[in-house]
Amino acid sequence: YHYTRKNRYMKSILLAALVVYVISCILIYFGQRNLLYFPQLSDKNVAATKVSFTNNGIVLRGWIVNPKQDEALLYYGGNAESIEQNIPLFQNILPNYSVYLIPYRGYGESMGKPTENDLYSDALHIYDQLVMQHTKISLFGRSLGSGIASYVAARRRIKGLILVTPYDSIENVAKGVYWMFPISLLLKDKYNSLPHVARIKTKPLILMAEYDQVIPRKNSENLISAFGKQQHSVIIKGAGHNDISAYAEYANSIYQYLQSN
Repeated sequence: YHYTRKNRYMKSILLAALVVYVISCILIYFGQRNLLYFPQLSDKNVAATKVSFTNNGIVLRGWIVNPKQDEALLYYGGNAESIEQNIPLFQNILPNYSVYLIPYRGYGESMGKPTENDLYSDALHIYDQLVMQHTKISLFGRSLGSGIASYVAARRRIKGLILVTPYDSIENVAKGVYWMFPISLLLKDKYNSLPHVARIKTKPLILMAEYDQVIPRKNSENLISAFGKQQHSVIIKGAGHNDISAYAEYANSIYQYLQSN
C-alpha cells in the first residue's frame, strides 16, 4: 500500500511538471515576438530631415542625416534601440554619407508590427528606392539589425557592410537561453545569418563588445568563422552590448573602414 501511494504521488508530480512544461511552450510560442521585439517611441525633437517609405501599404517613417550626398549608409538597429540617438555620431564622423535611419515597422512612427519576413521585405524595398538616388550604398546592422543587414547584403550590390554585436542566428542565441525547450520547433523568427555569408561579396567590418551580456561571444565567432579571412573583426575593450557605441574605438573603426573601403 505504501509503495502504491508513493508511486501515485510521483506520477502526480511528473504530470504536474509536464503540464507546466507544455504551458511554458505555449506561452513562448504565442508570446515570442514580445520577447524579441521591444519597439521604442521616437524622440519628437530630432534635429534631422524626416523621410518616409511605403512598402505594401505600410508607411515607414524615419530620418536622413547629411542629405544629398553621393554615397548612402542604411542603418538597421537593435531590438530595443531608439535609432535616432545615432544621429549626432553620423553627423560628426560621416559628413560625406547620407545616412538613413528608418525605424522598423512598429517602431517609432512606422506603421505595422515587426516580423522577420516583413523586416527583410522593408529593408529590400528601401534599398531599391535609394539605389536610384545614390552612387554607392553601404549597410550597417547592430545586434538584431546585423541579421537584416546580412540578408540585404546577400541579395543586393553594396559597397560596405558593418556588423555590430552580431550573431550566427537568433535561433542559436535563444537555444542558449531557453535550452530546456524545443526552440527550433517553437521559434518563428530565426534570423539565421550563416546561409547569407557565401553570397556576400563585400569584406565586412565586425565590431564586438568585450563584455557582451546579450549576444554570447561564441555566436559572434560562429559568424566570423563563416566569413573566414574575408572579414575584419574588432573587439571593443571594456564595452558592453548596450554601450559599445560610447567608446572612441567604435567611431574610429567605422570611420576608417568606410574611408578605406
